Amino acid sequence: MKVTLKQLEILHAIIMAGSISQATRMVGLSQPTLSQQLAKFEETLGTQLIVRGRSSNVKLTAAGEYWFRNASQILNSVDKAEQQHKILFAERNLTLSFGTTPSLRGRFTEVAARCASEIEQIARFEMVWGTTSSDVVEMINTHKLNCGIVSLGSIEPFRSSFHIEHLWTDPIAWTLPADIPDKIIESILATGALPASSPKALSRYVDLTEELIWSEWSENWFRHRLPFATPFFGCMALPTAVDIVAAGLATCHTPVSLISNLPESVRSRIKIVELGEYRRDVVLVTPKHLMSLKPFKAFCDKMTSYTRVAYGNSADLPKKADSALSIANLLSRD
Repeated sequence: MKVTLKQLEILHAIIMAGSISQATRMVGLSQPTLSQQLAKFEETLGTQLIVRGRSSNVKLTAAGEYWFRNASQILNSVDKAEQQHKILFAERNLTLSFGTTPSLRGRFTEVAARCASEIEQIARFEMVWGTTSSDVVEMINTHKLNCGIVSLGSIEPFRSSFHIEHLWTDPIAWTLPADIPDKIIESILATGALPASSPKALSRYVDLTEELIWSEWSENWFRHRLPFATPFFGCMALPTAVDIVAAGLATCHTPVSLISNLPESVRSRIKIVELGEYRRDVVLVTPKHLMSLKPFKAFCDKMTSYTRVAYGNSADLPKKADSALSIANLLSRD
């Protein structure tokens, strides 16, 4: 019996992705090839690792659980050894890859680049965007990224593998075209009915990707609070959703921290209502094994320090758009 590193990578990718089909993009192999490689691994071990069934979701056998745990430990050790080699012997040849999403980027491009440039062992810094926090976590788990800023909900299945630094709590707000009168907004939130002669934008909303951790909450909110609205638009990126709202075509939900990072041409055409119903926790994460390497720890410490000062708590987010409204204030008006 001879287990290869490639076999461990394939098993690890399948489990992290949740299915063989989803693992294809993580390892760059076709689905038939992945299935063949998994079958060869099982043949080598003389035991079944994954239960095949009608469901596409992965279900591990006891042997599968055992080899997945070992695969995680071995791959992390190899990753750490490679990074340590670069630090010790490659003479300033360390590449640091940092990832986040468009809705969380804030001023992180500039700050992350500056933090990386101040660390002597880092020779190259890569900034990578994921469509969702789950995409960023997937890239960290497959060693394509060293660290990232994501929503806490996206790392729940992998908490034990990560070093986690809480950065701020981000309220989710209802975002509308700026020309919609406050009295109409007040009436809708109080009654759940669409007043006569209301702008058509109120009858449509942007349906967010299912991969977004809070997309289900958003869908339920529109279903119960705005039952007259239909999910006419769909998109994966939150800035794109806000662009649709700014065009006066629909409404959507938006993290408050995103607003101040939008172009003025967009901010001036929207208003937000802070609902006080849902918040996401934003965290910086890196694999635990990398925190024992000084360059990665130094980078994470610098990023955490900056973000906590700049973002503080939910009351001190990068200053919200001037058009931000409080639902409590709206509903308390005469």
